[in-house]
Amino acid sequence: MAKHQKSILESGLRVISQRLPGSESVSILISVKTGSRNEQKGQYGVAHFAEHMLFKGTDERPSPLLVSSPIESTGGFLNASTGYESTNYWCKVPENHFLTGIETLQDMMQNSLLNENEINSERGVIIEEIKTIEDYPDSKTALNLDKLMWSDSALGRDIAGSIQSVQKITRETIRTFINNFYLPANTVISIAGNIDHDTLIQSIDQLFLTHTFPETQPKISPIKIVQNSVRLDIEKRNIEQIHIHLGYPGVSITHPDRYALDMLNVILGDGMSSRLFQEIRERLGLVYDIESGITHLQDVGDFRITLAVDKNKYIDAIKAILTEVENLKTGLEDSEVVRAKQILKGRMRLRMDDSQAVSAWNAHQE
Repeated sequence: MAKHQKSILESGLRVISQRLPGSESVSILISVKTGSRNEQKGQYGVAHFAEHMLFKGTDERPSPLLVSSPIESTGGFLNASTGYESTNYWCKVPENHFLTGIETLQDMMQNSLLNENEINSERGVIIEEIKTIEDYPDSKTALNLDKLMWSDSALGRDIAGSIQSVQKITRETIRTFINNFYLPANTVISIAGNIDHDTLIQSIDQLFLTHTFPETQPKISPIKIVQNSVRLDIEKRNIEQIHIHLGYPGVSITHPDRYALDMLNVILGDGMSSRLFQEIRERLGLVYDIESGITHLQDVGDFRITLAVDKNKYIDAIKAILTEVENLKTGLEDSEVVRAKQILKGRMRLRMDDSQAVSAWNAHQE
């Protein structure tokens, strides 16, 4: 596979491309390095609200249908997501419709109308999204663990905000947030497909307006959590299973132990061959599914174990999980480490088969 190429335009906009010879698709991802961690008190949920509003129309495409239709008419896909530290807008189109994709994303990013009626309509949509998360036991358990681990910091809140905070967000709140953070030097365009980098740069230079570098990059507030004992949150619901999320401190994306923790995650709870799956499901028969996962952020991270279990068996499940975690302290078999490395390398190679995964990976490295 060809190595990716990177250019930094005069405006500070970073453009990364990776040529995939023979690929029939092109994936374009615009990653703005801002998210819920950049929100100020009183505007929680504005990063997510802004993401929704960029799909609601521009001067050239004055309705949501006219934004999505050009890409979907090619057989392509258009979507976005908001995280703690980035907001990503992406499309995947047939290779011969590359210009349709990049022109649509550019128009959304730079010319959104932020129509007042659309804002009020979308407010209701987002509130229903929040209610859905609150109603779904596994999602609510994840949010409860966020709060337990990260307290009143941005990581302890739902990225979508609360019903109360979303009701207070105005057009001016959204516009100010976009103006403050949607800056060229805070943005990465990552493209993967059978495309030429120099041709791509010419297209982007013509499409994206030129801005000056901001004097400083947007900052996030550092998080320092001191914990000296186990924290526990219990929410009672009249359902058949108990949903359990266990959390441990992790490491940042730049921490030297990051890759060791990634391998430990594979060994403990990632996949059907992992220790947790083999012990808790296969040997003890306590759960249908159990897994672990990792989040790496700029300055912090976490490690989680998630499961759902019969309400009469949850104590047995927790004891068995804690035993497996404790067993890690006695060391790992050499064969487990070799296998974990093979799994991680194999998954990386498999991801590189898909233009969307390649564009997302390259953007994430910035």
